[in-house]
Amino acid sequence: MDTFFKLINAFPMPLWLAMMFAPEHPLTERASRSTTIFAWGALQYVVALVAAMRSGSGEGLPDFTTLEGIRQGLSTREGALAGWAHMLALDLFTGAWIYRQCRRLYAPAWIRIPALFFTLMAGPFGLLIFLIWRALEPRAGEALPM
Repeated sequence: MDTFFKLINAFPMPLWLAMMFAPEHPLTERASRSTTIFAWGALQYVVALVAAMRSGSGEGLPDFTTLEGIRQGLSTREGALAGWAHMLALDLFTGAWIYRQCRRLYAPAWIRIPALFFTLMAGPFGLLIFLIWRALEPRAGEALPM
């Protein structure tokens, strides 16, 4: 399980770094739209989720309708790994969207890099940074379609 944890953490890092520090490179642009990359992240989540369900106490799926049920589901190593894989997959998808929007809107590096960094580290906080910039930047509507 520790090896799988290391794998799912290392997998998205090249794309994160490329989106932050090599935004103009054609490989960055192509990878940010890659179905394969996002499918791989989703598959890692599914594998972690199946492992979490198999390691459970035989009581079936956790109760996702209560806070206590979610706490119990995430309280095992396998459950925590599934939760982490879920966050990594969706944060990468969101980060790629932010990256593409930054390119389309000609967002400066001072907004692209922090938005991506905080999306990687704190998910919705990075998205919020980008969305606030987009709402406040009067030139954000002057983008060329991509």
